[in-house]
Amino acid sequence: MRLRALACLLAASAIFAQDTATKRFEVQVSPADFVFRFTPMVEVPGRPRITLALSGGGARGVAHIGVLERLDQDGIPVDAVAGTSIGSFIGALYASGYSGREIEDLFRSQDFNRAFLDLMRRQPGQTLAEQEDRSASLLRMESDGRGGFRFAQGLQSGQPIQRVLEALFARAAYFSGGDFNRLREPFRALATDLSTGEGRVFASGDLAESVRASMTVPGGFQPVSIGGHPFVDGALVENLPVDMAKAAFPGQFTLAVDISSPLASSPASSFFSVAARSLDLTIERRQWESRQHADFLLRPNLGEVSFTDYSAQFETLLKAGRDAYDRESDSLAAALLARWPSPPLPPHTTVTLDGPGLPPESSAVLARLRTAAPAERDVYIALQQLLVHGWARDVWAELGPGPVLTIHAEPWPVITAWRVDAPEALRPELEAEVRKALPPGTVYNPTVFGALLGRIVHGRALLGAPLADVRGSGFDADRGIATLRFSEPTVRAIEVRPPEGQVVRTDYLKDLMLPLLDRPLRTADLQRRVALGEERLDLGELRWREKAVGDDGVELDLLPVPQRKQSIDAFLGWETSRGGEWGLAYAARNLGGTGLGVDLDAARNRLQQEASATLRGPFRAFPGSGLELTVSAQEQRLETVFAFPNAEFGGLPFDARLRTVDGAFGGYLRFGNEGTGKLSLEVSQRHADYDDTGLDRARTERAATLSAEWDDFDRVFLPRRGLLLRARFSSGSALAGDLPQTSFSSAYLRARGLQPLSPHLGVDLDLEGGTGSNLPLDRWWPFGGTASLLGSGSLSLLVPKFAAVRAGLPIRFQGPLSLNFEIEPRLDAARFAGLDSGLASASAVKALGAGLVLRTTLASFFLEGSYGFLRYEGAPGLDGHTHGSFHLAIATRPFDLWKRR
Repeated sequence: MRLRALACLLAASAIFAQDTATKRFEVQVSPADFVFRFTPMVEVPGRPRITLALSGGGARGVAHIGVLERLDQDGIPVDAVAGTSIGSFIGALYASGYSGREIEDLFRSQDFNRAFLDLMRRQPGQTLAEQEDRSASLLRMESDGRGGFRFAQGLQSGQPIQRVLEALFARAAYFSGGDFNRLREPFRALATDLSTGEGRVFASGDLAESVRASMTVPGGFQPVSIGGHPFVDGALVENLPVDMAKAAFPGQFTLAVDISSPLASSPASSFFSVAARSLDLTIERRQWESRQHADFLLRPNLGEVSFTDYSAQFETLLKAGRDAYDRESDSLAAALLARWPSPPLPPHTTVTLDGPGLPPESSAVLARLRTAAPAERDVYIALQQLLVHGWARDVWAELGPGPVLTIHAEPWPVITAWRVDAPEALRPELEAEVRKALPPGTVYNPTVFGALLGRIVHGRALLGAPLADVRGSGFDADRGIATLRFSEPTVRAIEVRPPEGQVVRTDYLKDLMLPLLDRPLRTADLQRRVALGEERLDLGELRWREKAVGDDGVELDLLPVPQRKQSIDAFLGWETSRGGEWGLAYAARNLGGTGLGVDLDAARNRLQQEASATLRGPFRAFPGSGLELTVSAQEQRLETVFAFPNAEFGGLPFDARLRTVDGAFGGYLRFGNEGTGKLSLEVSQRHADYDDTGLDRARTERAATLSAEWDDFDRVFLPRRGLLLRARFSSGSALAGDLPQTSFSSAYLRARGLQPLSPHLGVDLDLEGGTGSNLPLDRWWPFGGTASLLGSGSLSLLVPKFAAVRAGLPIRFQGPLSLNFEIEPRLDAARFAGLDSGLASASAVKALGAGLVLRTTLASFFLEGSYGFLRYEGAPGLDGHTHGSFHLAIATRPFDLWKRR
């Protein structure tokens, strides 16, 4: 009995020993949340956690996208993201759930040159003429009313960037609740606090605002105020945020991507270049330290690439990022494995697969286990790769006697049917998309399914519907039914939260946003209304945030920033006929919190000088409408090439002077979805003086004028598309004095349309006409110059009646220094008539001009050069004569503003 018992004990021990010789390898799988993460997450024991640190570098940041794409393709998980400047922008997109490929698609579909750098974007709430005036500054000084004037803190306010970022990060803000740790990967953005000189790491708050602060180039954009502190680009503290990343995410492997510009090798040539070089050296020294502290560094080979051009060099930058990763991928793998100690597998381990139905691509994963000296971590990596690519439903491995390593893989079943739960209007589109990606009869793949949902969600965001919710989607493996559930939360409440102690028209803002209630959020409509609110209430800024209300609701919070701003602007210019020009303009907004505005300006060139003062008061109950009181004076020197008969001089003596002093009072009403339309009615009185050597006459005039303007141009200068309409009708009387009493009337119409035919070619058609009855000379129409008639000199004509048509084919291209150029072959035709004849009469003067116009912008200056041939018919002394002439204009505002029409 004892022997039998001993035999049983030995047998049991042998069985136990055999069992313990089998080792099981498993990984943990977390399902997709379908909010920020659309594919399952595979957690491997012992894996080093990776923090991605993305540097600043302007448009060079496109190279970051190439690196992200390669990380996605290789299935390398990123556990946290830190960024500075453009790195914070790309990093925030990635942490918000965008894949590298989706960020590439975003950059291809959005013109970030225009969004971030275009000073001339058309702004809602202003007419074209008003924005032209406000964009004319060469040098600006500002005051908030609490101190003296100081130079403007940036060339741009940065509000257009804020609006772009708010739209892109609306989804992230809504679902994260302002906690950056709740994004797909925890995220940090670095900015510089100008009040302390120290860096500030943003881990919560307004994501769009934090990213904007991190990428606010000093001097280029005004600092971003957060919590009463002014913030600018984090590059001043740490352009390559390695130390920041290590402090925020201690113990993690820091993978740094440096896309900064190399130091210039050319000698400094001026005070400004010395200052700029000194700043570059300071940043480079700090960046050198950051490179040394990184666990692994990728440096795309970018060479001399522009800091500001996101589009022309997109392919080059994207490829540079991919190539940098490809060059270093083996070294990166070795560095990661060095942080992951693991015992080797027994020598001569045989690898077998128990998993029918795996795709052929999976064989490459298993081949790595058959290389020399595999380790246990390689088994975990193989399991992770099979799951990450969606090739298996469940995987595990067993190492048994032999030694034999068996990879067990349970395949996904076939999709038998699709179920799409979505709004009726969107369902056909979604059904077609899901059936194209994973048609019934194919094996289900959660990675393909997740990528599909990501494209749907982020595609809707690009269309201005950022809060698409696909939670509840999934796959029923038992029945083979794949489900896409799509919904959007609706706006349930709108709250206005002004700063403490500040008075803001909250009722108007709520009324302005009222159409958004009980509808899904649409960022384009919201931002249009935000811009209108800023303009009509004279706000410095109107920010917005959204937060979840229940499971399917949105509360929209509006954060107005009042202003009582005063500004002084200087502008300069030179033009072939007018010579040099200078001017000053003073503007005050929201005086004393009353909403009143004051504008004072004065300007002078060789042929004209003027000064004006305007007091503007909005109707509090009807923002967008109000009253205006204007006093102005102007003198014009006449250098016309021919003249029609007139009562004031008989002809038009060369070098005669017209002087006018006007007082006008009226009301205005803004209209249009973008608020770019304005209807005005005013009554005015004018004192006009006609001065020639030995002859000085004067008269007083009274008139009522109805005027209207509307446009939907995409830009103020060099517009590509849109329509401009202007009209003005006047009726009045000239009182008896040096000249007889008379009644007069006038009408003016202009219609200009632009339509692109391709990205580089468009059509430009401009129709213009003015007429009058018994018009005093001071109300005749000034005409001439590139904007009026090619080949003519500026202000070379003063006519009582005219009609003109201008037709061109603008060709747009990018030239040196990333400047945008427009060259336009153009044909102009015009007719002119005197007071006693019509434009269709035989006595009308005809003119035909043809030539080329070249335009561009350089910093704050508009540049326009033209060469045209001009032929008159019926003009005294010029009949039948054809001549060519060159005209050049360089100024901080377009010269045709002087036409005032």
